[in-house]
Parts: sequence; structure tokens; C-alpha cells
Amino acid sequence: MKDTIVVNINNEQRLVIKSGSTIEEVVKSLNVDYDSIIAALINNEIVELSYVLKEDTFIKFIKTNERLGSKIYRSGLKFLYVTAIRELYGNTKVELKHSLDKGIYTRLQMNVNEKVVSDIKAKMTELSNKDLKIGKITASRKEAIKYFNSMEETEKVLNYTQMTSDTVTLYTMLDYYNYFYSLMPTRTGILKYFDLTLTKDGGIMLQYPTTYDGKIPPFTHLDNVLEVFNNYGKWASMLNVRYVCDVNNIVINGKIKEFVELNEIRQNEDISEIANYIEKNLGKIKLVLIAGPSSSGKTTTSRKLALYLKSKGINPFVISTDDYFKNRSETPKNDKGEYEYDILEAIDVKLFNECLTKLLNKEPVKLPTYNFITGEKEYIHESIVLTNRDLIIIEGLHTLNEELTKSINRENKYKIYISPFTPLGLDKHNHISTVDLRLIRRLVRDYRTRGYSASDTLNNWKGVRRSEEKYIFPYQKEADKVLNTALIYELGVLKTYAMPILQSIDIKSDGYKEALRIMTFLKYFLDIPESVLPETALIREFVGGSYFE
Repeated sequence: MKDTIVVNINNEQRLVIKSGSTIEEVVKSLNVDYDSIIAALINNEIVELSYVLKEDTFIKFIKTNERLGSKIYRSGLKFLYVTAIRELYGNTKVELKHSLDKGIYTRLQMNVNEKVVSDIKAKMTELSNKDLKIGKITASRKEAIKYFNSMEETEKVLNYTQMTSDTVTLYTMLDYYNYFYSLMPTRTGILKYFDLTLTKDGGIMLQYPTTYDGKIPPFTHLDNVLEVFNNYGKWASMLNVRYVCDVNNIVINGKIKEFVELNEIRQNEDISEIANYIEKNLGKIKLVLIAGPSSSGKTTTSRKLALYLKSKGINPFVISTDDYFKNRSETPKNDKGEYEYDILEAIDVKLFNECLTKLLNKEPVKLPTYNFITGEKEYIHESIVLTNRDLIIIEGLHTLNEELTKSINRENKYKIYISPFTPLGLDKHNHISTVDLRLIRRLVRDYRTRGYSASDTLNNWKGVRRSEEKYIFPYQKEADKVLNTALIYELGVLKTYAMPILQSIDIKSDGYKEALRIMTFLKYFLDIPESVLPETALIREFVGGSYFE
């Protein structure tokens, strides 16, 4: 091994350093903002700052305000949060349950008040100011099982029991060990920016800076969204399913088909409840508007709701706002010259309102169908006329925004917000991100229906998320009803489709590092065959074979 090596920093600086140095040591030797650098890219693979350099290398630093850097920051923040609670309250159980309004909703196994929240925040600040080392060790699977048994973290024990690897990676802070399925910061000093908010139901929101402006937004108490999360979590707990290992055990025991049916019954009951409400208010409701972020299942939900309404003698007509995209020659582009389909300006709002007004006036209308291959609207169907018992269901990203349907009075609209709010976690401290779930759905669907590669979808995702922050999430409060479209089993099905798509990404692609992260996450799930899905299952919107296609 050479005594010295050459490293190229961000294509801007070449250094001769001692072989065996860590990236963190290199960062400290440079005149850079040390507190903003949280990881690095080596040969397009994301690594922690503890990575040891042994050969000539190109290094690109990753900062906390970048998408990948922010994920590592949040993992470190979760570790800091759990450790602070352990320091204050011993082995009091803490669960990081799910994402909610740019934060993580958590529960402690104790009564929580403002003083408890203040004390935890002060302890986190203290540990951050001490700039403690976050260590990384490789342990045998048996050692990990023994340790987590002693900590009474049985779900982690089951995770390690089900895995096939002989070794596991653990992180340590003070004398406490834990695992997070993403990479970690190397020290607590970088974790300076966070906030804690007591929720109305006695939970604690762990909040962090956004990647858009680096600020921590104030928490908005979206009671209807939190209620949906909690109700679904209670239902899953009733079935003794709280973590991925529980679903894996169902697969192992050969009972997955029954479990799939239970999920479908639960989701169908929620849709039936909505249909009953619409039937009771049919004279007032003219439009049912279904909105949600990308890959929430809007298409299947709208068509399934239409079936339930038909069973009540109502004849609904479903319209997708996707069919009202402007022709590609008129589609807006971002500053990189890329088409932006996820913004309101991509829709021909004027034409859309003209069609709605004519339909409600019982006039014949010839509706467009958007061709995603040619990028043009096509008029391939006969004109339609609504009858007295007809109802219009509209699904799309922007349907909660009054601007989209401004020609129709608000009192004649029933607005439904949908999103996959999964209560499932890898364990108590590793929740499953709703954003990641939607991204995996979109990867599978776009590859199958739109001919997009995994690189295309991953590279476009940042723009999709930016549009959601601007055009979707601010309108959640407009919803008359919130519907959960998560299926607890679905990642086992999606994995069988997503893994080969992700594995096809070239190592030089910009999406390669994100693909590795997702594949690492999906390895926790046992495969579930598509054959157990009914034709009407929402997940078939993404994997194919849907009754509604």
C-alpha cells in the first residue's frame, strides 16, 4: 500500500494525503464549512465520513441541505432523540411511528407534557454541543440478537432472526447501540437544528429543517390526518401486525393470502363509508374531488368509489385531470429545461372548466384522452351527456385547489385527500417513510406504463417532491375527508418488481446512490407473489393486472 495518495475534491482541488486517512480528516484539513458536510460520494457511492481512503480517489462532499444529506441528518437526529430519552428516563420505550407534516410523529411509554418535551430538547442540545462521536461497529448476528434481547426490543431480535447475513452494522452513542437502515453522521455536533412539539394527543413531533430553505416549518395540527394514521395503526395492532417482521412471519406461515384479503376488506369499508355519505348528500354534491401526492392510488380509488356508488343506483362518471395536460409543446419546463407535469400550469384549466360546466348543464361534451407517448390530447371517444342520477368524480394532483374547478361553487364539491399512511415500521426506531413508499410505487408503475427507466424516475423525483410541497400539501386542510390508501403487505409485492428495475441502474448514473439506499431497505421484506392479489386491489394500479385498467 502506498504511503500517500491523491484525492480530487469536487473537481476543484487535488490533495496529497496520507494513505489510511478518513474523509473526515480530509474535511478538517480544508477551509470549508465543516458543519455542513455530512457524507461523501466515492465512485458515485455514498459513504460516511469515517470511510478510510486507501487509493487515489475522487470525492464529492454531500451537505446537510441536499436530499441525500438530509436523510442522513434525520437518521442522526432520530438516534440523538432516542439516546436523549434514554439518558433522561432509562429504558422508557419510545416509538418513531410515521412521517407527518415535515416531521416524525413519536410516542413515549409515559405521560408527556410541555416540561417533558422541554427536558428532552435540552438534553438533545446538550449531547449535540458535546460533539459526541457516533461510532460504527460490525457485530455478529448472534451478538446483536443477545444485545437487543437485553434491551427488550423484540422486533429487532425478530428482524435479525429472519435475516440471512452473519454480521450486522450497529451504531453507538455513549454506551447505547442502535441500528438505522440509512447511513449516519459521525458526530453529534452536526445535529444542531431541530425542534420538538407536543401534539394534542400527547405525542411528540420531532422536526427538522427542510431541503428547500433550510428552515424548520411550524407544525400544523392536521387532526384528520393524524386520526387516520392512529386508527389504521390500532387496526394493524389488533391483527398483531406492527412491524415488518410480523408481515414476514405471515408469509413464512403461509397465511399471506388471508392477510391480503383482510387489508382489502378494511380499505373497501373505508370507501363504502364515503359512498354512503355521498348518497345521503347527492342533491348537494355535484363533484367528488380526489387528490393526493404522486402514486397515492388516485386512479384505483376513484374507480372503486364509482363501483360502490353504482351499487346504490348512482351513475358516476370519472375524469382524470391527467387527460387535460397541455400538449407537450405547451408544457411548462423547469430551469433545467425539463418538462414539469406535476404543476397546475401543466393542465389546461380553461378547457377543463368549460367541459365541467357543459357536463353539469347536461350538454354533450367530447372529452380528451392524453397520450403520454406522443404528448398530445386525443379525442377518441364519443360525446357524453350526464343524466339526473349522474355524478362527476375527478382525480388528480390538484383537485383540492379551488383554482382547478373555479367555475363550480364550493358547496357542490366533496373533497377527498388520499395518501398511503402506513403504520408499519422496521422496528420502534425505524418507521417506513410515506415518501419512500410512494417512490417505490412510482418506480414500478412508470417502468411498466410509461417506459421510464429507474434513472428517469429517480432523477425526476426531486421535482415531483418540490411540486407536492407547493401544490399538494398546503391544500390538505381543504379536504372534507382523508382516506388512507396504504396496504400493510404491499412492499413485499412491490419488492419483486422494484429490485430488478433498480439493479439495472448504471453505477455512473445520478440515481445509483438512491437506488442502493432503496434496495438496502427492501431487503428487509420477504417476497409476496402478485398472484395473491385480487383484481381490484389498489396495488395493481402499479404492478399491473388491475380490473380498472
